[in-house]
Amino acid sequence: MSMKPGDCVLLVGEGNFSFSASLCDRVSRDIHVVATCYESEETITKHEHAANNINCLLEKGAEAHFLVDCTNIQECPSLRSRLFDRVIFNFPHCGRKAGVKKNRELLAKFFRSCAEVVTATGDVQVTLCRGQGGTGADQPTRCWHDSWQIVAQAAGAGFILSEVNAFDATCHGGYTSTGYRSQDKSFRVDGALTHVFTRSLPIDKMKPFTTETMIGNEHCSFRIPEELADKINRNFLQEGSNHPVNVIKDLLKKRIAVNVAVQELEDQFPLLFEYCPGDPRMDSEVRQPELYFVTRSNCGADQCRCRDGHYFSRPPCCECSVPMSNLSQGDKNVDCKLLNWAEDPDLSKVCCRYCFRPSLTGYLDKVLQRPDFRAGVIYTLSGTVFRKRPITPQTMPAFHEMVLVGAFNDKRQPDFPQLFMSSVENAITFLVKSTLRSSSSSEISQVDQNLHPTVLMEQSSGKCWNIYIKDMVPPDFINNAVGKLDLFPCQQMGGELSVCVASINLDLLSMVLYHIPDWRLLWTFDERFLNQLGGSEMKPFRDFSLYPPVYTHDLSFWAGSDERPDELEVHAVVRRVSRETVRRMTLIDSFCQPHTERRSRCYRLTYQSCDRALSYGQALQMQLDLREELQKAFQITLR
Repeated sequence: MSMKPGDCVLLVGEGNFSFSASLCDRVSRDIHVVATCYESEETITKHEHAANNINCLLEKGAEAHFLVDCTNIQECPSLRSRLFDRVIFNFPHCGRKAGVKKNRELLAKFFRSCAEVVTATGDVQVTLCRGQGGTGADQPTRCWHDSWQIVAQAAGAGFILSEVNAFDATCHGGYTSTGYRSQDKSFRVDGALTHVFTRSLPIDKMKPFTTETMIGNEHCSFRIPEELADKINRNFLQEGSNHPVNVIKDLLKKRIAVNVAVQELEDQFPLLFEYCPGDPRMDSEVRQPELYFVTRSNCGADQCRCRDGHYFSRPPCCECSVPMSNLSQGDKNVDCKLLNWAEDPDLSKVCCRYCFRPSLTGYLDKVLQRPDFRAGVIYTLSGTVFRKRPITPQTMPAFHEMVLVGAFNDKRQPDFPQLFMSSVENAITFLVKSTLRSSSSSEISQVDQNLHPTVLMEQSSGKCWNIYIKDMVPPDFINNAVGKLDLFPCQQMGGELSVCVASINLDLLSMVLYHIPDWRLLWTFDERFLNQLGGSEMKPFRDFSLYPPVYTHDLSFWAGSDERPDELEVHAVVRRVSRETVRRMTLIDSFCQPHTERRSRCYRLTYQSCDRALSYGQALQMQLDLREELQKAFQITLR
């Protein structure tokens, strides 16, 4: 990371000031250098060349300060209330034969002190000897417990590791390290690494939000689950957005339009979906436990009643809908806003009539009934959908779905199904190959033009295919379908037409094409994500948070034979309490106690944040909060 004119750089823990003197020779006079050391001036000048180096610094307009504690920088009168664009600490050490524990404490206190003096866009650079950092960049890598765990120590002060560079002493003319074990001896700099840390966004507590809707004189409020609150109205798919999901959507539409007419529809459908078991509009693969049923206030008490597919006795407030992008529904004007309640309204009842829409295919009948709907044309509809899912890096509770719908006459257009399927398959294949061509790796940039990475795998029911990308994706993605394709008769049009429907998970497809390892990155508020991927070029994503620390905690509980909590509901609670910092949740043990019929579950939770600093203390507190929250939510006994 280069410095720019006007920047101010602070160096702490200088031994003989040779690095500071070298830095002044290499940077512009417009960059102000402030060099400090822990010892007194009388002690430090006993080091060889120290006095000459200090004089060189002062001659070039730099500052030199003594008796500066790097763990309490603000206590130095000359540095108090000053901010720096960069802080540099080379080869920190507690002195003598201090063990890894004391040096970890030194780093932790140093980073906390830096948090008070580094600008919002500044960085902290720490150079360590080979293996000390404990990251994958060290070769060989030490065992975690035998390292200084630098990334974890920085996380406690809100910093993430953004770069790791080899430290080359020859690039710093005249530099000689000193202070090894508090002696006038050099550190071994062979294989040393410079770790560059930047500030991360904080891990804020998820707050309850409520959607307030007015239709005429009717008022209704719906609770938005905390884990979905930051995924509402993000507008990633709006025109002009350079978010990966929108880039992929536009490219898919463009490629499909090469072979068949395409018309894009605006998403003006409700955020809430009316649910009734057996509803044919619902995606057949969306199970009831996956649905986010709304929590509401002042709704009628009527329960869902259905007979032969007809719905009755709609409660007054259930007439309302919450459009995603346009606050209008038919000829009704809807005033909808999000409220952050200081004190939650009474939203204790769950309305099983309505849920957050799990798929846009539920509005297929509305598309087919459009007055301008024409056979032989592919209509596209894209928007955000919501499902309770297990916690893994590839499964998300909210994602952007692209639905393609095309109707055809079996007799007049017998080739349309094959055209529809091949257009979708070829469009995805084209994007995969385009990504490989843009990769900087010469090994994978040589793309075999005869290679077909997109696979349509037919289901046992027939006339239904899952869409997979094979051979060119990481192992974790191989068994994840990026989409689904269905073919069925169209009852709305008297059975004269058949319909082809493709549903594509734009988030999962974007992860494959951009080499994004974790779905949470697609929803990050950190500008470094979009700054890196903005534009139409699909280049591989590079992590801006390197080697984030991993903390593992187990969770065990007993549940009664008649009070077993739903698996997906447990995952939803974990998402909510952990603030999406749990990367993976795995059931590692389950057994039934014969004489009581109680069932035990044991989960392993892997805490790891991909975009924000997460300390051990934060993860531990979340685990304790989770135990308390699970007891409140379910009839369980913690083990």
